[in-house]
Amino acid sequence: MDTRVVFLSACNEIAAQLEGFKTLEKGQRLKKISTDKDIHFEIYFQSSFRNDSSSIQILPHINIYSKILKKWQIEQRKNEYSQGLIYGNQIGYLTPFNNWKEWNLAGLSYQNSITEITESIQKYILSIFEIFSSKETAIDFLKNNGTKFNQWTEDSISPLDFLLCFSEKETAEIFLNNFVDYCPYKSNILKLYENLKSENEIDLNYSEFHGADAIKLAYVQGLKIQ
Repeated sequence: MDTRVVFLSACNEIAAQLEGFKTLEKGQRLKKISTDKDIHFEIYFQSSFRNDSSSIQILPHINIYSKILKKWQIEQRKNEYSQGLIYGNQIGYLTPFNNWKEWNLAGLSYQNSITEITESIQKYILSIFEIFSSKETAIDFLKNNGTKFNQWTEDSISPLDFLLCFSEKETAEIFLNNFVDYCPYKSNILKLYENLKSENEIDLNYSEFHGADAIKLAYVQGLKIQ
């Protein structure tokens, strides 16, 4: 059987076991919209150009977006390509696998992989989506926990834009400082913040290191690092 057919069949079998998701791109992308119609949750199944009859890889990712945040980012960053992304990750990093995870759909691996992916989504991903089903719940969670949604996930600076857009300045500042305190490249952030004081023009769409664009936006918005 054609590897693409096998891949899409697996995507749709997984989708059939998840309630409330709309299938797009022949099942490769699943989408669910929050009750307030602003935030939408996405599960995307990445394939591999190296697929053959003995190895058909499927790599699941999640993304959480906000339409209001997208408009806000376009205005603040002066970037028409802003997507309104709140948070995204590869499922392997959000589960006990705690690593980049690929599943094989070829041969006898097919059903086991579908079962494992579906269970991972049901046990560990839907609870993350639930946090963001309410902006108030999400803001409170991020303020107190950062992006440590469970014992395997790591802190990410990604939701800072979301907090700048929807929460009080003080809340975004708490989130930022909590992230910086435990960030392995804290010295880079502190150095950047200091250098920004002498910058005449700040490019909010360029990152000297991972997350530097968000750090710059925080500076422009008047957030202080303790």
